[in-house]
Amino acid sequence: MEKQAVKPEFTFKMYEILGGLWLTGCVKTAAELNIADLLASGPKTISFLAEETQSHETQLYRVMRALSGAGIFEESENRTFALNDFGAALQTDVPGTAKNFVLTIMNEHFPGYGDLTYAVQKGKIPFEHIHGKDLWGFYKEFPEIGENFGKGMTGMSGMELKGIIENYDFKPYKKIVDIGGGNGVMIHTILNNAPESSGIIFDEANVIEKTVNMIPENLKGRCSVATGSFFNEVPQGADLYTMKWIMHDWSDDECIQILKNCYNAMPKGAKLLIIDAVIPDDSLNKPHMAKLLDIVMLACLTGKERTLSEFKMIIEKAGLQYKQLIHIGTEAKSIVECEKI
Repeated sequence: MEKQAVKPEFTFKMYEILGGLWLTGCVKTAAELNIADLLASGPKTISFLAEETQSHETQLYRVMRALSGAGIFEESENRTFALNDFGAALQTDVPGTAKNFVLTIMNEHFPGYGDLTYAVQKGKIPFEHIHGKDLWGFYKEFPEIGENFGKGMTGMSGMELKGIIENYDFKPYKKIVDIGGGNGVMIHTILNNAPESSGIIFDEANVIEKTVNMIPENLKGRCSVATGSFFNEVPQGADLYTMKWIMHDWSDDECIQILKNCYNAMPKGAKLLIIDAVIPDDSLNKPHMAKLLDIVMLACLTGKERTLSEFKMIIEKAGLQYKQLIHIGTEAKSIVECEKI
């Protein structure tokens, strides 16, 4: 079999790709040891960090040196490290933090990325093969890990909510239902920007039991909760329905079922916003964040990231009409607006 010659510069590029994996391991360690929290009050020496984290100083320094070399934290003389904007994204319980998402990806999700051949050859889900249960069953069995996953989703939402609010006018809608609304952060943001609207957070009972206690005081008169499964039914009669990062979790058939339940609940003229990553139909050989997010889906769930054409297909099969695609300033999310005619 004839083979193509390997150019040395592309061998090096493969090492650079692997370097991303090695660096991510360092990010995980910094998250687990709460390094960003320790540096929030000012620069610290490596000896201080090692003592506070019960770590070996030399080994911790090597990790911190690698992170600082990539722009995550800053190293100065005498092995002293400081927090910068990049490293600040690893702080605990700060709006917009990536810490929880890092721990999700690098803990329970991570083995699946090393077993993508199983997905490709068997057509099955590596996460289930490794853990013996699906992702949602895993989080129900280990609620503390599930809570971290939920916080991870909230942290990653921070970069998107501003774009959603700035690019879509929610004020005309009097009743809004957020399907799979989790802890309610999105509906809270919407209602704060639509003072005449009321909202319902719809999710499963084990999620809602915590969500109800997180409704801000100023919204308690306009925000309520409802429990159930979107595979069975969703609350009826709203002017607007929203779903953020829901469709990508499920197969086409599962999505069509969810969308049909939305259709059945919607009065004529009601809108549905699918807020998800959208791969451009003309993105051949071009990088796009959704193409990488799709690997998370491949490793962990029955779902996938979709092109606009694929979204139109499932929307139409559910009886809804596609209206428009609205960009919100990040490749990780766009708004697909549809309507019941």
